[in-house]
Amino acid sequence: MAFTEGILVGLSMIIFIGPVFFTLLKSTLEHGKFAGFAVASGIIISDVTCIAVCLLGAIPFFDNDINQFWIGLTGSIILLALGLKYLIKPNAEHNSRQLRVKNVLIVSFFTKGFLVNFINPFVFLVWIGLITYAKSEFIHYESLFIFLGGALLGIFSTDLLKVILADKIKRLIQPKVLRVTYRIIGIILIGFAIRIFLYVML
Repeated sequence: MAFTEGILVGLSMIIFIGPVFFTLLKSTLEHGKFAGFAVASGIIISDVTCIAVCLLGAIPFFDNDINQFWIGLTGSIILLALGLKYLIKPNAEHNSRQLRVKNVLIVSFFTKGFLVNFINPFVFLVWIGLITYAKSEFIHYESLFIFLGGALLGIFSTDLLKVILADKIKRLIQPKVLRVTYRIIGIILIGFAIRIFLYVML
């Protein structure tokens, strides 16, 4: 029951469109599925880290306004930098073959996925909410971890599906259209950066 409920919660996350979605989309469209898989792996490891931090008693840390401010400010700066890069210098060349032989690039995409997810204060709010819900629903810690594991599996599955679909669509899109798409993604990421900044400022 706990695992099934966790899976359903994880799968339902597909309806949430945030900066990690556009980072995943941009990386896959520009560099292929290997880059997308690396970003998806970074996202899920970031989620695992968020869960671990929350379970280790760091929830009061994130409830602190000053800590929220610095986390949010860091996140908004990173998203702003990514958005400006995509907006000003979109690259419509496909470099998936290059990624297969240069592991350092795979690591960079993994790191990008990890950071864009981890520095988003809304991600911590989601996991704090899910952990609080799970603790109220499941008496035993075993069921709690099964629920969270199911949620992680559901999220990772939807991210992999996004990568596969984006990689398929990429072959049908002309470079000119890709450049316009990347600029739109850049504008959206800048919008998320502003949203996070306003969240921590107000």
